[in-house]
Amino acid sequence: MDYSVKDFYVPTITYFTSGNKLTGSRTGMNYKMTPIEDKEILVQVWYGSMNLEHSELVCEQTFAMEKESMGQIESWLYGQYDVYLKTPQAKDYGKKQKQKNA
Repeated sequence: MDYSVKDFYVPTITYFTSGNKLTGSRTGMNYKMTPIEDKEILVQVWYGSMNLEHSELVCEQTFAMEKESMGQIESWLYGQYDVYLKTPQAKDYGKKQKQKNA
């Protein structure tokens, strides 16, 4: 799929080496990035309007704490988004948005 706009914000490696976590979402698909002991970054994905603690984890992947991993994380998130778009949750999200805008 061709994405003309960056849908997922992935900061620089310095953000994570400083111990910061990041959460974000795109049309009902949510993600969280958590540094683990300055060695890895754990990226978790879930669907819906609730936070991760109140939702079902869909998938997760760890990436090395390296500058090159930032592009890998972004690509992985786009792949997960393509999977999400085929789910009932994505269809429900789209319906709710249309109802809000009507």
